[in-house]
Amino acid sequence: MSDFFQTLASFPSLLSGIQLMFLVVGIAAGVVIGALPGVGPLLGVVMAIPFTFYMDPVSSMALLMGLYQGGSYGGALSATVIGIPGTPMAAATLLDAHPMALRGKASYAVTLATLASCIGGVISGLVLIAVAPALAAFAIKFGPAEAAAFALLGLTTVGALSGGSALKGWMMGLLGLLIAAIGLDPVSGESRFTFGSLYLDSGIALVPLLVGLFSISEILRQVEKPIRVHDTSSNVSASADAFRTLIKRPLNYLRSSTLGVFIGILPGIGGVTAAFLSYRAAMIFKKPADPEFGDGNTDGVIASEAANSAVTGGALIPMLALAIPGDPIVAVLMGGLMVQAIQPGPAMFLNHPEIIDGIFAVFILGAILLLPIGLLFVRLIIRLLRLPQWSIMCVVLMVSVVGTYSVSREILDIWTLIAFGVVGYLLRKVDYPLAPIVVGFVLGPIFEKNFRRTGLISQGDFVGFITDRPITLAVLALILVFLALPLFRYLPSRSGDKTS
Repeated sequence: MSDFFQTLASFPSLLSGIQLMFLVVGIAAGVVIGALPGVGPLLGVVMAIPFTFYMDPVSSMALLMGLYQGGSYGGALSATVIGIPGTPMAAATLLDAHPMALRGKASYAVTLATLASCIGGVISGLVLIAVAPALAAFAIKFGPAEAAAFALLGLTTVGALSGGSALKGWMMGLLGLLIAAIGLDPVSGESRFTFGSLYLDSGIALVPLLVGLFSISEILRQVEKPIRVHDTSSNVSASADAFRTLIKRPLNYLRSSTLGVFIGILPGIGGVTAAFLSYRAAMIFKKPADPEFGDGNTDGVIASEAANSAVTGGALIPMLALAIPGDPIVAVLMGGLMVQAIQPGPAMFLNHPEIIDGIFAVFILGAILLLPIGLLFVRLIIRLLRLPQWSIMCVVLMVSVVGTYSVSREILDIWTLIAFGVVGYLLRKVDYPLAPIVVGFVLGPIFEKNFRRTGLISQGDFVGFITDRPITLAVLALILVFLALPLFRYLPSRSGDKTS
């Protein structure tokens, strides 16, 4: 514990002015990149790697982690203002933040998301500093059975993301699973649902699917019936209201941030899972007087943004301590360290303690700076709201197409983008939710791959294998609780109807 406080006390002496400048530039650029549909923090970090060749290690990580933190938050801006998540993690934020914006509370929603992201990042940074070695050692014990159980836990959220009809949510989650099954079998390598197309052998890419479902479908909907978002709240009043919300709902911030850190530690799970699991947890603890989720509930915005920002710190724990990246962006960050001839892992704590402390300082200060930098973007967002809607949609269309094409430079990705845009538009027309498709698509492959690995390891004896793994059993029990809660809420209302 004394080492923890010594590290915090040494922060002012760890970073130079140039390193702080790179951190601020990285956060600001990350916010913009994260808000652009189809671009996202991964592409931003990858594009910045060549610029770090001649930097010192801490400056390099300041720029890259600024992009990571800012990009993870930036998706909330476009999700709030125009109903299009800039990143997959912001798909959960969109569910309540965009309805707020439509009711004249865009400033409040953006400020709330910024504050939640800041707190989630700070909490995950403190956990990173305090218990990185112990948590990393714990995470390495997670095998395929635990990964499959957590993916299944994430899939249980789809029924709650339907905006009223759980059946619609489950149907869309199943559609996401079916789309994820397209391509080569992860174990046997055989083609599935490809219809002889070599392009489909590699499966459907996440970026064209996500941008098509949310961005192109929103553009089509706006063409049919323009929706004008008006912001009637000032920046000052919105900020004051958001801070008052923090005082009233501290448990949601803490619960969502803690869940985000834990999910971040588990390699390959990611911010999408953390955002939707936290969103689901917030629904369980909903107060009767609060608005319905999906209709502008503040807890939904807090849960999603606090969790997906906390994932950033959690994902760094196994990367720094064990050289196991928690998600693709952290894998690129690890590459950024290796460019500097520094190998992450246990030896890094012994051979380069000054770099470790510098990374800790960069992360904590980055999470704190996210608040003022993010609030500065509120003014830009309000100005954006005053632009003609057609001009915004033209820019969104251009960025969506260019961003999607730039990821893999495949022209067929553009056709995929258009196809899912039409699908998303038609689903919106009949009031089917889109978020469960993303959950099923992201978590389906994780569950399938790890479930089948579990079967191979246990030689088909799933029951005997799982009973020897208490963590897996605990997660499966939690899944049963999540599935049973709606039934318990339904039964009293039915019995009340009969007695009346």
